[in-house]
Amino acid sequence: MVIFLDKAVRPLWEGKTSIYTYIRNQGEAVDGSLPDDEEFWAGSKFRWVAGGLDGALGHHAMPSEKKEKAQELARRLAKHSRKPKNATRKLLYAELVETDIRGMIDDILAEVRQMPGIRPGAVFDEAVWLAEHGAHRNAVKFGIALLGLFQNEDVKDLLLTLGRHDEFTLYAAVAIQNGMEDSNEVLFELAKQVHGWGKIHLVERLEPASEEIRDWLLRQGCQNSVMNEYLACICARNGGLHEALAADRVDAALFDGATDIIEALLSGGPAEDIDDYEHAPQVLSDYVRLAREMSTTVRHLSVMLGICDFLALADAEDKWAARMSAGWTDRLRADLQEAAQSIADDSKWASLVIDAVRSGGTSERYYGAACAEKLGIEVWDIFYEQLAANPLQDYHFYQLMKSDNPERIRKLVEFAVQHLPLEQIATGPADEMGLGEKYAAHSCLDHILQRLDQYEGLGGELILTGLNSPVVRNRNMALRALEGWSVASWGERLVKAVIHLSQTEPDDSVKESLHQLREAKGIYIS
Repeated sequence: MVIFLDKAVRPLWEGKTSIYTYIRNQGEAVDGSLPDDEEFWAGSKFRWVAGGLDGALGHHAMPSEKKEKAQELARRLAKHSRKPKNATRKLLYAELVETDIRGMIDDILAEVRQMPGIRPGAVFDEAVWLAEHGAHRNAVKFGIALLGLFQNEDVKDLLLTLGRHDEFTLYAAVAIQNGMEDSNEVLFELAKQVHGWGKIHLVERLEPASEEIRDWLLRQGCQNSVMNEYLACICARNGGLHEALAADRVDAALFDGATDIIEALLSGGPAEDIDDYEHAPQVLSDYVRLAREMSTTVRHLSVMLGICDFLALADAEDKWAARMSAGWTDRLRADLQEAAQSIADDSKWASLVIDAVRSGGTSERYYGAACAEKLGIEVWDIFYEQLAANPLQDYHFYQLMKSDNPERIRKLVEFAVQHLPLEQIATGPADEMGLGEKYAAHSCLDHILQRLDQYEGLGGELILTGLNSPVVRNRNMALRALEGWSVASWGERLVKAVIHLSQTEPDDSVKESLHQLREAKGIYIS
């Protein structure tokens, strides 16, 4: 704990940009950065996306017990409220900067509510000051959370500004819910301005109290920079998707929104999926009916193929037995499968898929590649041409390595040896995670290494590079490739590299993999 014994010691916020000012000055284009990033993430090799820590904690983990720390913070706040001055503010602020308040906000607020002698007026003033002038995220979060204890319409703009940043949306949403009479409309106003974990928190709390909100949920509510799967079922239910798609005709925005929702429901994942959605049979039927005229893009085709897979999946017959008691029938399944397949079989798709891969944006290329794979449309040469123009495209290496043609794999491996900066990759083993643009070449290498176990004797130079990469994932992939080869195919350089790495490897899990590989291949260190 930092204790300020010298009144001359500068407050931690002094001379630093307040987070509120930083976000406000960005206008509508709020990115994920914050002015305290370097300080907050110091010593960490991995930075969570804005709001990711709070979001993951709320959706996938149980909060830890921090009651004693919550009581301490409440006591400091109470002391400051009784006689506000810079010295007590500095102590409270320093405590907040050093405290990981994730998962303990509810405990803190509970302690504040019952703390004897605390003065509400002074607490409100301090909450506003922390939210508006705090230069460290935990102090700002604490201030926003405290504002939720009061009627806070007067600081609506402050909460909306901070709430536009995903790191603070959850805190702002709770404060708005607890402190404003028209909270649902304010949450809706904020929901239209955010993408990421913040949007998840808002949509989860948004009541579908008006046609405007329900329309937005169906058309735009599911689209997000974090997995759409989190919001798909919520948007379908609260937006009334089954009622909207029952119409004879729908607008293009609704059809595209339904495409987002259905794609995410079929994908499943961390939230409710197609089997949790009670109106799934009707919605899929109406979507396919409407798609006969409205499906015009490779994304529409991708979802139609996903519906075909869902209906035809033979290894899910146990699930289909359960679905028969949830609105499905054998006849409906068969009819819908036939209708969906007929749409997917339309001859128009071949040229659209090729165009999407050849000249589409990132999203179109992704859907085009997925559809090409399912429909057997040849696009390997297109991806290779694009890679030749820009050799550091890891997605292209990933797609090209899917080929089962040995000659194509050999061609790609030779290309990689010639065009990837192998010397810059092989700087020696370390414990790097290999994230970001700095490691673009390492990611490209990954996609090649992960399938070289199937091509014995091919790509030894790339495997050697992987063994000497600072990125742990590269070394693991290189070892995996060697597992599929006989030692006779390794060559002396790879044998020596494995022995040397066994003596220098810094990561315990890779060390264990090395030990198992040597044992399996009969390679011993003398």
